[in-house]
Amino acid sequence: MGLLAWLGLKRGDTYPNVDALLAELRRALPDDESVVLRYIAAVVVLLGKVAGVDGRLTEGEEQTLRGLLAHIEGLSPEAIEAVTHALKGKLPALRDEELALCVRELKTLCDGRERVEVIRLLAKVAVADGRLSPAERAELHHVAADLGVPESELAAVEEEVG
Repeated sequence: MGLLAWLGLKRGDTYPNVDALLAELRRALPDDESVVLRYIAAVVVLLGKVAGVDGRLTEGEEQTLRGLLAHIEGLSPEAIEAVTHALKGKLPALRDEELALCVRELKTLCDGRERVEVIRLLAKVAVADGRLSPAERAELHHVAADLGVPESELAAVEEEVG
């Protein structure tokens, strides 16, 4: 079942890459509510997309991603490995529709302050290899615009993680 169908918004559509990540999260966090899993999946997809937009997910970016996942209560080291592995395998195959779905999910679930926090997480992963590449910066700006994060807030985040 596709994520939209799962949400009751559309019947029959499938989002195989996001659905695979959600399946990993369901196995890792069987007692968490679906809204929590959808939030985590959406953030993780965008984290991977921003970090990998320059054609590679560096070791530093992957370690930062693992560190962020470690802050999720109940996510074991094995589950972190499974989610990271699932994400790495799916990054090249993520379709624009799946990325748009993740952005819509976050716009629905998060207020303005929380959206800025998502952008902060994305920026932290993107600079984990020591620099924010032009492709990463462009993707970060694109996601921020899609989430409705003001340019001034984005500039402050970029300065902070700098």
